[in-house]
Amino acid sequence: MIKQMDFFEELESKGISISDEQRKAIEHKLNDVMNYEPKIGIFGKTGVGKSSLCNALFGKDICLISDVEACTRNPQEVILGLGQKGLKLMDVPGVGESSERDKEYSQLYARLMPELDLVLWLIKADDRALTSDEVFYKSIVKPHVDEGKPFFFVLNQVDKIEPFREWDEEKGEPGAKQFQNIHRKIEDVATFFGITASKVIPVSANEKYNLTKLVDEIIFALPKEKKLTVFREVEEKHQSQVAGDHVKRSVAEVIGDTVVSVVETAGRVAEKVIDIIGKIPLPRLPWGLGKSGGGCYITTATMNYLNKPDDCYELNTFREFRDTWLAEQTDGKELINRYYEIAPKIVNLIDDSPDRETVYNQIWTDYLSKCLYLIETNQYSECKDLYIDMVHYLEKEVVCVGA
Repeated sequence: MIKQMDFFEELESKGISISDEQRKAIEHKLNDVMNYEPKIGIFGKTGVGKSSLCNALFGKDICLISDVEACTRNPQEVILGLGQKGLKLMDVPGVGESSERDKEYSQLYARLMPELDLVLWLIKADDRALTSDEVFYKSIVKPHVDEGKPFFFVLNQVDKIEPFREWDEEKGEPGAKQFQNIHRKIEDVATFFGITASKVIPVSANEKYNLTKLVDEIIFALPKEKKLTVFREVEEKHQSQVAGDHVKRSVAEVIGDTVVSVVETAGRVAEKVIDIIGKIPLPRLPWGLGKSGGGCYITTATMNYLNKPDDCYELNTFREFRDTWLAEQTDGKELINRYYEIAPKIVNLIDDSPDRETVYNQIWTDYLSKCLYLIETNQYSECKDLYIDMVHYLEKEVVCVGA
């Protein structure tokens, strides 16, 4: 990890003089910002799958789940992170259970809304009775949304939309007709609640479908000082490189603004800070900013070129290999850290190259497709060796040529 001292030394080398007193003030302010605990509310009717979605996003059994009865009678405040610091999820009682309980819950929702940084309202994809959702949304939620509260409807269990037999189990995605019906449902929900279709995110918690897209939308909707904790705590396979880059930029801006406010200087100080942060891999940023985001940079870039989504089978397979096998090898963490240092540079140079198409096709044909086969056939050591060969080849052919 890059130490705070190294960061301040880099500032000095850029002509930004920081006294010991100012350094302490910067560290104090940044620790306050970075330790902020975002609070996300998970709302919706009973049985819509709120707890299941939380568990799917964060990779832990963090909420009580019951298929038999409405188990979340009281709001469950779940803290994700180290110790008592981290992301707070409010898994609240579901509406529509009974008129008596709805009156009770309306008061609870109204009390919680001002405390929340973001609200997700879940709807079952095959549910046509949305009256109770509409009443709660318009009377309690919408006034806060109109004032700028980040909010999304989450269309859950889209694998149940007809024709449900068309769901592609192998790819984990809807078939053609089902896909069309899902998007018709999105339009229907948007029209019913008077919102734009972009505010309705289709997912399946059970099938792990489109969760990366949901995470992306959450990250982009949150204020910049609140993005990091949310991104850091979601399961890594749902962290897209786009969202990771966005978080990194936001963190850089927060640090830059903090330095400027303490040093009380004008000029290009904030830009210089952002430039410094931009050269540091996300997992190694100062102030202990947490686990890595984005996943396999070269693999992700190649899959993007091949028009594969961030949660496609190939990327999920490579990430699982990295996290469950490679990271446990004696040299695994060292290889991963080295990769995080060189991979972004390789990808940037490929993207700037006129031979971009040829290079990505070669990466897939000569290396990644073969690595994928080796993983599928449990030849993990051979996969590691081939992946290392790929990185060495790209360092020689791309980095050295572009230097």
